[in-house]
Amino acid sequence: MDEATRYRFHAMCFARSFVLSGFLSWFIAGTTDAQTPPMQVSPSQPVAIEHDPSRWLVGEPPEIELENFRRGVFQGGELLGGYLSDGSDASVGPGMSGGLDETFWEVRLSTGIPLGSLDNLLGVRPFFRADHLSGLSGIDAPEMLYSTGVTLFHRKKWNERISTIVIATPSVRSDFTTSDNAFRLFGLGLVNCQCREDLSLSLGAVYFDRSDLGVLPAFGLSWTPTPRWKIDLMMPRPQINRRLWVDPGQAEGWAFVGGSIGGNTWAVTREGGVRDGQSDELTVKGLRVFGGYETLVTGNRGWGMEVGYVFNRSLEYEQDAIEFDLRDAVFIEANWKF
Repeated sequence: MDEATRYRFHAMCFARSFVLSGFLSWFIAGTTDAQTPPMQVSPSQPVAIEHDPSRWLVGEPPEIELENFRRGVFQGGELLGGYLSDGSDASVGPGMSGGLDETFWEVRLSTGIPLGSLDNLLGVRPFFRADHLSGLSGIDAPEMLYSTGVTLFHRKKWNERISTIVIATPSVRSDFTTSDNAFRLFGLGLVNCQCREDLSLSLGAVYFDRSDLGVLPAFGLSWTPTPRWKIDLMMPRPQINRRLWVDPGQAEGWAFVGGSIGGNTWAVTREGGVRDGQSDELTVKGLRVFGGYETLVTGNRGWGMEVGYVFNRSLEYEQDAIEFDLRDAVFIEANWKF
C-alpha cells in the first residue's frame, strides 16, 4: 500500500483502540464505588443549607431531583451536529468495502402540553436535519440528504405501576428532488411496569419505516441501583449511565456507554448510469457502539458529546437490490439544549 493509505490505516487503528479502551477503563474505574449509599438529609435541614457545597466535603451531596422540564408550553430548543469518517477513499463495488464519510447538523424545538395533569402529557417537537455524504466513489449518490417532520410524544400514567408511551414521527426523508416514497412514519409504543422504586420493565414495538427495517420488538428494563447509576437496557438502544457530579436540584454531569442502530432511508433521484433520472430509495446503515458525557441543567437545558465506532456498514439502492459494503468508521457528535 502507498504511504497515504498506510497512514490512514494506522490512524483508524489508533482511533478504534482509543475509543474501545477508553470505554473499558471508564467502566472498570466506576464500578468500585457504585454501591456507595447517598447521604440522607434530615427533614429538619433548611433548603439553603442543602445547597451549600461546603457541607459536601465530608460526604455525598443531598439527593434533590432535577427538573428536566420547564413550567410552560415551550420546552426549549436543541442543536446537534456530528462527523463520521472511515479514513478511506476506496471505491464502492461488489466484493469491495468502499469509503463513505458523513456530516450532519440538526435543529429541534420542543413543546409540552399537559392534558389535565403531568401524568397525561403530550409533547410536540418539530425538527430539520441535513446529512452530507462525501468520499464515495464507484456508485452515484447525492451529496445532501434531508429529514424534516415533527415528533409527537404521549405519556400517560394509568396508576402507580402502569404507564404507556406512544411516539409517532411523520416526516419527509429525501434529497428534495423527488416525492416518491419520501414520506416516512417512525413509531414506538411501550407499556411500562414499575416493579419497584428502582426498577421498571418495558415491552412494546418500534416501527422504523426503512427499506431494511420494518417492525422490531422493543423491550428491556430501567434499573437505578444507586443515584449514581442508571442502567437502561432498552432495545434497540441500550445504555449504561454513571453520574460523575451533582449540584443538587440544579445540574448533573453523566458519563455513558451504549449501542444503537444507525443509518436511515431516503427517497432520491439517481444521477448517471442506466437509472439516470429515476426515483429510488437509498439506505445507509450500520451498528454503533459509543460513549460520551453530558451535562443536564434544570429546565431541560444542557450539552453533551459522544464518540463511537460504527461497524457492519453498508449502502443499498432499493431498485438495484444490491448491498455495497462500507468500511468501519469512527464518529463524534455533540448537542446543545437551550
